[in-house]
Amino acid sequence: MSTQILDCTLRDGGYINDWRFGKKTIVSILEKLEKANIDIIECGFLTRMVKDEACSLFNDIAQIEKVLPRQGRTAMYVAMIAIGEKELHPSELAPFDGKSLEGIRLTFHKGEIDQAMEWARIIQEKGYKVFMQPVGTGFYTDMELLQLVEKMNQLQPYAFYIVDTLGSMYRNEVSHRFYLIDENMRPEIHLGFHGHNNLQLAFSNAQVLGKIQTKRTLILDSSVNGMGRGAGNLPTELITQYINKNIASRYDVTMVMDIYDEYISAIRKKFEWGYSVPYHIAASNVCHPNYASYLINKQTLTMKDIEKIIQSIPEKYKILYDQSLIEELYVRYQSRNIDDSAAVQEISGWLSGRKILLLAPGKSLVSHYDSILRFVEEEHPFVISVNFADTRYPIDACFVSNHKRMDTIGREIRRMGGLRTILTSNIAGGGGRVYVNYACYTNGDDMVSDNAGLMLLSLLKRCGAHTVYLAGFDGFHHRHGGNYYSEELNSQEDEGQVREKRKRIRKQLQELSAEMEITFITPSVYK
Repeated sequence: MSTQILDCTLRDGGYINDWRFGKKTIVSILEKLEKANIDIIECGFLTRMVKDEACSLFNDIAQIEKVLPRQGRTAMYVAMIAIGEKELHPSELAPFDGKSLEGIRLTFHKGEIDQAMEWARIIQEKGYKVFMQPVGTGFYTDMELLQLVEKMNQLQPYAFYIVDTLGSMYRNEVSHRFYLIDENMRPEIHLGFHGHNNLQLAFSNAQVLGKIQTKRTLILDSSVNGMGRGAGNLPTELITQYINKNIASRYDVTMVMDIYDEYISAIRKKFEWGYSVPYHIAASNVCHPNYASYLINKQTLTMKDIEKIIQSIPEKYKILYDQSLIEELYVRYQSRNIDDSAAVQEISGWLSGRKILLLAPGKSLVSHYDSILRFVEEEHPFVISVNFADTRYPIDACFVSNHKRMDTIGREIRRMGGLRTILTSNIAGGGGRVYVNYACYTNGDDMVSDNAGLMLLSLLKRCGAHTVYLAGFDGFHHRHGGNYYSEELNSQEDEGQVREKRKRIRKQLQELSAEMEITFITPSVYK
């Protein structure tokens, strides 16, 4: 078997940074992949959703030609057209001129096969090699796959792919499909494998395929450092080194590592990808990884919670991501409706005749510790902490809306003896606590609907509070370690999401300010 590597960093990796690599970086990555002797290099998407020349999104072949290495090219250069993803119709492609792109990768869903066949023929007529990539190959029955293979025999594309879209295929499933295709497809058609790493199997599955005895050429898709949305892809540096050591030494792995060192490592500091338990849960339940991403970003759920929600996704919605569905399932899971009128009355009694100080766990709790204590000594407020408990602060009550945090907070609350505890109804029951109805205190903005600080302010508004002081409400930062006074509370935040969260929380605070006076006594981005 002849094995080739197709690097898709600039295309599949672009889901991480919105394809904004920068033009100079795109040029440099292509040059270094060429010097690394990568067989096939994917430049990006051919699409109508082009933003600017800093992105690896192109609306014609001429744009791609501008970023390709100027001399000494030996690799095949390709780009992808994804049916249903703001694609570029192949009729708009300039005919192949031998100077730039040599191949077009065409990805399609099961219901788009006829359209894909039509588009592939247009691409072939334009003179390009066609790579046919059926999304979710693992979800075709053997008969459906054989029927598709027969269509490939008639079309005669350059390559046909096994695409493990959800990263859920084990080695026996991958090899079964390989043998089925290999036995029935014309021998001159290359067979590709695009694996995702949800189950940490992309590398091992690639090795399994590489050991199969066949005369057919195998193409393995990879990206530098496995860059790709969710759990990411097969890492180029791993598979090239493996081939060098076990098949033939033909790749310059140091060039691949150069790309990581100069460009990808900086992106890695801003964005996160790679194997994680939630992506494992999604793959184990054969679900689209974006469901896991959505639930991870909520940062309110335990792994058990995430698994329960993913297991509740109806079968017909598992493969294709449905944003409105997962939003609904999340709210439904969190909303255990209760009558909290007695709880509201009890909390109102605690607050009667007192100023109110809310402590959120921002870093200013440490940097302004003395001034916070001075405020407490002078004003004698009723102090409520938000999703944390700490004996260093004079706390009268603790508000907890986050199931994920409750396990650690619970231990601290027990240490603090008679600390009053207010829990939202999404958290499992227990004696000695005051429960309020979760659904009553969320807002209409999905991204920050159950932000704990906003929920507590909504509760206090219902309890009749007119003036509230805030400390530790610093605002989100995207860098790890930038958000909380305690390292134990920190989690990674995506820079774009952080900016959007800030904007939306500020808007919600402005709306609440119309009905109650809100005063910050420590620095905050929301002032």
